[in-house]
Amino acid sequence: MFTPLNARPPELRQAAVVTAAVMLVAATAVITILTRPETDIDPTPTLPLGTENWASRTITAEKAPPARDALPASSPIRVEIPSLDVDVETVVSLDRTPAGVIEIPGHATAVGWLASEPTPGEPGASVLLGHASFAYERGSFYSLHLLRPGDTVRITRTDGTVAVFTVYRVEEVPEKYALDYALRATDEPELRLLTTSSELDPPADSTAVVVSARLTAALDKD
Repeated sequence: MFTPLNARPPELRQAAVVTAAVMLVAATAVITILTRPETDIDPTPTLPLGTENWASRTITAEKAPPARDALPASSPIRVEIPSLDVDVETVVSLDRTPAGVIEIPGHATAVGWLASEPTPGEPGASVLLGHASFAYERGSFYSLHLLRPGDTVRITRTDGTVAVFTVYRVEEVPEKYALDYALRATDEPELRLLTTSSELDPPADSTAVVVSARLTAALDKD
């Protein structure tokens, strides 16, 4: 379970900096965890009946920010969330097994990118997964629920550009629906950040945080 979304005490802001020392450990560290097979994914999912109460765990901007023009394809290599002091330089590519099972990052401080989806900045939703905790270690997305509309996420790409996304929605949803929800279709260049479970069979009341952000700037790499 996560801290309620209406609480954002400054003392809970946690650093999630990945150093070069762990890059070799996490570069190939992906494991699989049970998710819904590819054939079951609805491109425009909605939360099922009976979950209406989850609307109270959503923080949404009055209006989503206008998106800038989309970027060409280029894989992510770094994730920065300035408001949370998050700086992750280990971004692993996540795929599906032949059985349709999604891989997840095999290290607490790595972030995974769903390689079957658009790269950050392309039209459509690019999905990045990270742990809140993993193997008794605080994960890179531990404080993801503290993001608020207007906060930014910076994604450095292999082509040297830094795609800047502005958050417009933060939601806490039932974990079993979270991946489908994060994959909902859009024509805009968007980023979806998702906390992922480290358990094969998480409790029925487990929740996940889904952050939606829109591309608002593209910068040259410093």
